[in-house]
Amino acid sequence: MKNYFTITISDVHGSRHYSFKQFIRKFFWVVLALFICLWIVGAISIWWLNYEANQVESQHEAVVDAFVEDLKTTQSDYEVLLLEKARLKEELEVTSSQVRYLDQTLRGLEELVGEAGMDTEPMPLAERIKQVQLTSLGKDLMLSMIPNGHAVKEFKGISSSYGYRKHPLTGKRHLHAGVDYRGKKGAPVIATADGVVNFSGIKKKSGFGNLISITHANGFRTVYGHLSKRLVKTGQYVQKGDVIGEIGSTGRSSGNHLHYEVWFVFRRLNPKHFYNWSIENYDDIFTSVKGVPWGSLSQAVAKRVRKMEKQLLLRDVPLRAKSAN
Repeated sequence: MKNYFTITISDVHGSRHYSFKQFIRKFFWVVLALFICLWIVGAISIWWLNYEANQVESQHEAVVDAFVEDLKTTQSDYEVLLLEKARLKEELEVTSSQVRYLDQTLRGLEELVGEAGMDTEPMPLAERIKQVQLTSLGKDLMLSMIPNGHAVKEFKGISSSYGYRKHPLTGKRHLHAGVDYRGKKGAPVIATADGVVNFSGIKKKSGFGNLISITHANGFRTVYGHLSKRLVKTGQYVQKGDVIGEIGSTGRSSGNHLHYEVWFVFRRLNPKHFYNWSIENYDDIFTSVKGVPWGSLSQAVAKRVRKMEKQLLLRDVPLRAKSAN
């Protein structure tokens, strides 16, 4: 019985005895120890897994918080972008409106200076502006050098036109080589183009009394007669629009008025074509006034404009080089 052990179980019905070999006892203890080991390992594993789960949960919460913050930032950036988009759209609409207005204005200027419809291919806006500027400059130079517009500051009408008429004093038919402007005594008389006063005095034999004659560029000359007062001297340079005298009735005259003539070299021209000449009808004078080499005059002005353009470009060179450095 040495290799056996006995287990006694007692209850109300009595006691019962169970005998087992020692091997069973050892097996039981081994199983019990193994169970305890497994329980301990399981408990440790559960604790470790719980710890890892907590760590993962913490990391997940951190990631979620970061995502939420990023989402808020993205949403804020998106709202800013929407505002920026709206602002840019508004600016684009304003800019487009300005470009359309500029294009319409430029078209009007092109029509005014005679550049509209001359190019078959569309030009960049900057080139169109440059072309208008150069054309306008050329025409402005021509209009400043050659007589144009009225010779009185306040136009009151024409009392006598260019051509043959009956002289109001002699009664004889003769060529009235100019036009007579209506006006009160002392009303201002102005130069119709830039030039140099080649005569300022009284020419008794001419019948014009107080007389001013201005020599202009390209062979043109203007004459202003019957003045009550002369305000410029011989040799003085005057510009278009400068007041040079006052309306009067000196010389052979029946009343206060200004006698105005336009000459080219040694030939009188009808002033009507010149006082009606402006940038709006710039090309009309080239066909209405004969005997003037308009082609060569226009070419000379065009060369002068190109020369001025080159000078302006040369002036820009050092500025650009300086800004580049």
